[in-house]
Amino acid sequence: MRIIQTAWRLIENRLFALFASFLITHSAWAHSSFTLIFDAEMSVINDAKQGTYAQLATLVEQQRQQKDNVFFIFGGESLGPSMLSSMDRGSHIIDLLNSLSPNVMGVSKREFSYQEDELTLRSYEASFPIVSSNLYDPLTNGNLEGLKTYSILQQNEVKLGFLSIVSPNITQKYPTDRVQILPPQATVKNTAQTLRQQGVDFIIMHYSTYSPQVDEWLKKGIIDLALFVDQNFHLTPYYNHPHHPRNIILSQTAYALILDITPVNTGYREVQITKQEIDLRSLASKADVLSQEMDYGSRLSTLLSKTIGTTSTNINLIRHDIRTTENAFANFVADTLKDFTGADISLLNSGTLRGNKRYPAGSQLSIKDIRSIMPYRNTMVLIEAKGQQILQALEHGLSGLATTSGQFLQVSGIQVIYNSKQPIGNRLVSVSFEGRPIEPELTYKLATLDYLKNGGDGFEMFIQSQHFDYKKPSSLILSDLILEKVYNEKIISPRIDGRLQDIH
Repeated sequence: MRIIQTAWRLIENRLFALFASFLITHSAWAHSSFTLIFDAEMSVINDAKQGTYAQLATLVEQQRQQKDNVFFIFGGESLGPSMLSSMDRGSHIIDLLNSLSPNVMGVSKREFSYQEDELTLRSYEASFPIVSSNLYDPLTNGNLEGLKTYSILQQNEVKLGFLSIVSPNITQKYPTDRVQILPPQATVKNTAQTLRQQGVDFIIMHYSTYSPQVDEWLKKGIIDLALFVDQNFHLTPYYNHPHHPRNIILSQTAYALILDITPVNTGYREVQITKQEIDLRSLASKADVLSQEMDYGSRLSTLLSKTIGTTSTNINLIRHDIRTTENAFANFVADTLKDFTGADISLLNSGTLRGNKRYPAGSQLSIKDIRSIMPYRNTMVLIEAKGQQILQALEHGLSGLATTSGQFLQVSGIQVIYNSKQPIGNRLVSVSFEGRPIEPELTYKLATLDYLKNGGDGFEMFIQSQHFDYKKPSSLILSDLILEKVYNEKIISPRIDGRLQDIH
């Protein structure tokens, strides 16, 4: 009997110890608040209008000094496009981020601006983990080399799981060489389960393309928090739709997000979240990071400040205008592309041209200006295309007018009439070539960019088109061609001539 009583006391003591351990662990979590700092979409450095890395560094430093358990999450969308990224493929962004010491970075669509192998190189330059959870690379039979499928972030008693999802449709806008995008739903469920098994307290998902599916994952408790940034979210059909309170959306340019999160029970799924959006422009710059930014800017100015020509007419590169209507500078670029390749017709997706600014008549144009306007390293192709393919491409380009997505086509060699008020798929009214309607079955020589030829922006109609040969240096890209054109012309006069007419 005494042996039995002794054994029972041992069991009681063991159970009490386990119960006490459970209470201590969960009580610690229940009283351990944490803070998330989140920002993204910072492809241009030292831009006073957008907020700078030096100002973001100040915010991160302040939060880390004032609070315990501070996690800085960077949402990517920054390795391109920019004038500097066109030369170093985003290395300077990683260099600056290394100075800010993010706990983790999620991959967004613009990280594929220079193809997946460049993203791998950037991951080796980073002193922090870069996460993308639903990529598959046949070369590794797994994730893209250098990237992590998830990351566990831990400070003191707080243990967070982090995953990052890209939408399968990013390959339409940023075609990859070989990497595939796995279905998000299965990936999120499986990755979250793996994280739960490793004892994380709270799962954060970063994602790059808005989807109502995220609300379902939050409702079911598969994930605990979602982070999304889109400075053009107001242009999407989801802008006024209600969404889950833990589906946190950052949509204001130049703002960073601070989330103070406090558990309210020992189940650690119910939390109180205090949200602040901080205008980076209101903050002082952290001196050492500002020095980095200024150094990059100085080197760029030295290399690219040379004036190469002047415009005698106004140049308008405002995002909305260039992505919805005929544009004088786009006409100049499209004409130059057509003439250089000897094409019948040229098509140029308006998202190729950046800057979002105006150059008044009389403005001098430098190498830096042209590189800023065309930050991508697009090569030029001359292909055969049936008239029907060209018609399909023009109609597809008109489908993105409402969201100014950049697929609106600027043209040369044809006259296009369209009605922007008609339903998507029925906006193209007529297309003429040399004064006659374009022939659907006739083959034309079409000049465009490798981006469109490979299916970028959803232009899949040209993927199988055959190439024509034309004389060109193998290393010449579109921005090089325009630089040479402006330099030779000295004075350019871009004009609107009615080649694209909206009859709404």
